[in-house]
Amino acid sequence: MANELKVEILSRETIKPSSPTPHHLSKFKLSLLDQFTREIYVSLLLFYPAKSDHDLLNISKGLKSSLSETLTRFYPYAGRFKDGISIDCNDEGAVFVEAQVNKPMSDVLRQPDFFVLKKFLSGDDDSKEAVRGPLLQVQANFFQCGGLVIGLSMSHKLTDASTLGLFINSWADTTSHSDVTKTFSDFSMSSVLPPMDPASVPHPFEVREGQFTMKRYVFDESKLALLKEKAVSQGVENPTRVECVSGLIWKCAMGASRSRFGDERESMFTQPVNLRKRTVPPLPENSIGNIFTLALADIEDTEIELHGFIMNIRRGIQDTSETAANGYKAGGNGFASLACEMAKEMANMGKRADMDFYMSTSWCRFPFYEADFGWGKPTWVCPSLKPFKNFFILMDSRDGAGVEAWCSLVDEDTALLECNQELLAFAAINPSISY
Repeated sequence: MANELKVEILSRETIKPSSPTPHHLSKFKLSLLDQFTREIYVSLLLFYPAKSDHDLLNISKGLKSSLSETLTRFYPYAGRFKDGISIDCNDEGAVFVEAQVNKPMSDVLRQPDFFVLKKFLSGDDDSKEAVRGPLLQVQANFFQCGGLVIGLSMSHKLTDASTLGLFINSWADTTSHSDVTKTFSDFSMSSVLPPMDPASVPHPFEVREGQFTMKRYVFDESKLALLKEKAVSQGVENPTRVECVSGLIWKCAMGASRSRFGDERESMFTQPVNLRKRTVPPLPENSIGNIFTLALADIEDTEIELHGFIMNIRRGIQDTSETAANGYKAGGNGFASLACEMAKEMANMGKRADMDFYMSTSWCRFPFYEADFGWGKPTWVCPSLKPFKNFFILMDSRDGAGVEAWCSLVDEDTALLECNQELLAFAAINPSISY
């Protein structure tokens, strides 16, 4: 088709660290928490509009040079997985792809399409390359108008949202010759929570494959204020943006499912909890790896209002934080027992056909919009993950006051959600991004 957006790969090369990794750092061990994550890539897209002084050749050259320098500080990402618990830091390097897009950026931002956005990434989010090949892949997409999208994919086995934000800002600071000491990284988690025998690690629960629709819902600052007012009027004290949006989406998604299966259907909700500030003593904010545990909340009642969903989510986070802090205090063995128990519980719930199991993750308040490579901050940032059943991911809007929610549901539930008047009173469905 003449009007189809096409992404042409211009070049593909391997970027090695600018300095060899010292011998004493040649083997990197995963932490206990890294072992429990899925073998996928965590991916992010950053959109930068055209500038009058953009020299695409020099931009690409600068990105590759600064990536090489950044890899010396994030040296495991230039290595390859050796076994279930370690990375051979052999400086094989990261993948860097240059691509040309045959459309202006405005065409993509008019109504972002999840499956079009995936074209701006090197490789598949769900590829086994995340543990068998490069831990880091970059694709620089140059648009007809002079705009640029940087697609970044990092192995989830060593990367959570905090790590992703730290890396992208360190790379940006290196490119723009800013102070990189503020993004110094700490790779000591394996000494705090050492890995266990891979044979003893429960398999991460399997996400349910099938035909799902990924939709974007945007809650702007004014509508979030109204949503918070509604929660407060129902007795919730100081509700956060993430609590309100998570509670509302869970409520509406559960309503859609129960309209098809009946009001007695049980509903579970889980979300990651960043442990960096919740342990005693707190872990360094710049700790690299998967430093989170999963909080659980459930609903069995047939009639429940918004405040009930929010309070259940809040209670689940509080309980999980306390349990994780106590497990951390007990040391590696105590935390290992706790992690295994939780993983088995999640796996069992994920298999149940008589219950809806929702997963949500919030990337709000991570500094993705601060990534300035020298030509300004991004005009839009969005995640890219393979759609699977009953999954939500929340992101800050550009102004930091709103929330964008990407929701992956079965087609029938998506159709019902898009007609839900309670949701539509607070959210716009996939509006254009202005820049």
